[in-house]
Amino acid sequence: ICYPLIQVCQTDIFCIRTCLLQRPYLLRVFSLLITFYSSRGIEMERRWFPLFGRVVASSSLLLLVYGVTSENVQLKYDENSRQVSFYSATPDDAWLYGHVFETYAGCQGQDIDTAATNCIPEVFSTTLNTNAYKTDCMNVNLSPSKPGIHAGVCLDVGLGLWYGGSELQYQRWPYRDLTLPWQPYVSNDIVPLNMSVGNVLERYWLSSKGVGIFIPETSPVYFKHLRKNNDTNISDELCFLGANDLNIRGFVNKPVTLDILVCKTENILLTHKLMTSEFFPRPVGQPDARMFKSPIWSTWAKFKVDIDQEKVLTYAEEIIEHGFSNSQIEIDDMFSTHYGEFDFSPAKFPKPEHMVATLKRKGFRVTVWVTPFANTDSPSFAEGMVGGYWLTDADGQAPALVKWWQGIGGTLDVENEEAVDWFVSRLEQMKRKYGVDSFKFDAGEVTYVPAFQRHMWAWPDPTRYTTKYVQAVARLGHMIEVRCGYRSQSFPVFVRMGDKESRWGWDNGLRSLVPTVLTMGILGYPYILPDMIGGNGYDYDAADGTNPFTTTELPDRELYIRWLEVTAYLPAMQFSFVPWQYDAEVVRIARKYVQIHEDVVTPIVLREAKEAQETGYPIIRPLWWLAPDDLDALECEDEFVVGDLLLVAPVVECGARTRNVYLPPGVWEDEGSGETVQGGLWLREYSVPLDHVPTFRLIKHV
Repeated sequence: ICYPLIQVCQTDIFCIRTCLLQRPYLLRVFSLLITFYSSRGIEMERRWFPLFGRVVASSSLLLLVYGVTSENVQLKYDENSRQVSFYSATPDDAWLYGHVFETYAGCQGQDIDTAATNCIPEVFSTTLNTNAYKTDCMNVNLSPSKPGIHAGVCLDVGLGLWYGGSELQYQRWPYRDLTLPWQPYVSNDIVPLNMSVGNVLERYWLSSKGVGIFIPETSPVYFKHLRKNNDTNISDELCFLGANDLNIRGFVNKPVTLDILVCKTENILLTHKLMTSEFFPRPVGQPDARMFKSPIWSTWAKFKVDIDQEKVLTYAEEIIEHGFSNSQIEIDDMFSTHYGEFDFSPAKFPKPEHMVATLKRKGFRVTVWVTPFANTDSPSFAEGMVGGYWLTDADGQAPALVKWWQGIGGTLDVENEEAVDWFVSRLEQMKRKYGVDSFKFDAGEVTYVPAFQRHMWAWPDPTRYTTKYVQAVARLGHMIEVRCGYRSQSFPVFVRMGDKESRWGWDNGLRSLVPTVLTMGILGYPYILPDMIGGNGYDYDAADGTNPFTTTELPDRELYIRWLEVTAYLPAMQFSFVPWQYDAEVVRIARKYVQIHEDVVTPIVLREAKEAQETGYPIIRPLWWLAPDDLDALECEDEFVVGDLLLVAPVVECGARTRNVYLPPGVWEDEGSGETVQGGLWLREYSVPLDHVPTFRLIKHV
């Protein structure tokens, strides 16, 4: 009885509860078991038989929930118009509206939205059921009664300001002017797929009205975010369809149940704390402390694939000569003989062991870049074929090849424990042979998982690949970094942003940096590694039809300075382009902000990292964390608070030498002037010279 639930849900307690809700006979079985075991007995079972214990504990919690009436969330459903409204006291005071719809399997996005097509059933047959989840939440269940039909709901999110969801190419805080077409709600690489949801995502959305939405991973989800701009009004809709890519393509006609949790408390902060405590795992431990404190120096943006032993050693020597500290030096793309080999190319790195030993004598730790791919020309691809370590086609007969940004190859089968052991053991062998300390893990998104592969029938949510990939590589210790995340908050590793572009705007440029950090934080990922200072310097014009990720353009000087100033107040710093590529003033400013990061910011970050393990709270917090009912704080997207102590108002506008700063209610000390300032007001035209970031320390919180 337990095994199928654990196979789907792993350690996710909420997932198990949802499975039990959909299987009443199991609930009755577990109710007998719970009656039999005392509280002490259940704890003994959880200790000695973890799988059984998780299910028993989940069912006991679920039985308690069944006896609870939701006090803050009520639902009115009109079966004729199929309109839904959520309210607390009376339907007239509804705080969330929407409408339920159906579509046939095999219909694509634009057809779903067009009632004139053959995609809309003439007779509506989906049933809507609800049950309370504690006193502040309600579970809404949409169940199609006929095969070949999928049910969904579009929610009007025009009431209030909305946050969460995923990392995006066009990142704002809160959502502004956002339209995303129908798509599977799965992890994606947002650089090539700029209209998709991103590398880090959760099925969680949060409103300034104290409304939260969560969808469990047991429900496959198609998704869109539509902004309608008519002559008379502007509206926003979040739409969810109970289907995955196989359903949409018409390969699976079995009805799919869509579960949506809606929660409501008196404000956004209370709702967020409630929902993260219920639905997100908390970090078990924290990443390497030196990575928090001192900068990572990566070869990627500066050199791209044009790296060799001499350039790496020269790079390290220049870092020392210019007086900068380090946590490690990261050797990126194209150091190996083939993609998929964990070695060094003798043509580019004739003495890799000597190189690593030299770097360590100079005070550097050494990490290298790794992906889950092996190109077809690599020896490891052949070895993996023999061992069955790559994702195979739907029949399990041959590797399901994937085209990624550096070739075509196999993708690690993260569901195969033998494959993961093989992958990890080869990396451990690389550490022993060459002396490298750790790894930067790239990819892991569904973008690079073949659509037709052996697990596609068993995975209701393909983003399971992302979760399992992070779980696999986390075995290699606390010095690693990944660039993807889904249901993986418990792993004590740095989660890196997707590649940022070297430009100013919200379109994946500097302005998107703070919104991205804040979004990742409320999705339950406190250990955020910002992308490289200045962005990646991709020169799309010079690429001239070739791979743009192999060309380089030095970022604008002012952009670089403002970027490093923001990064200094985030959990970690990462350089690739170096300050001495510009001039002496940039070197001076960079030294200043590295010192601020190490001496001022890191102690706060390390303290908050400990709290994150207990609460799941972000380290970098939005202003509404201090003032959840304050509209100015709710709308602010270019300021943040480090913990509850240090407010930072960086400059993200080209040419700006003044900016407006909002201080939430409280008593603040201006770190620049030492003056005491009463909050709850704007400081207009605050002076921001090129080497200055306005920061304010909270003295008294109101």
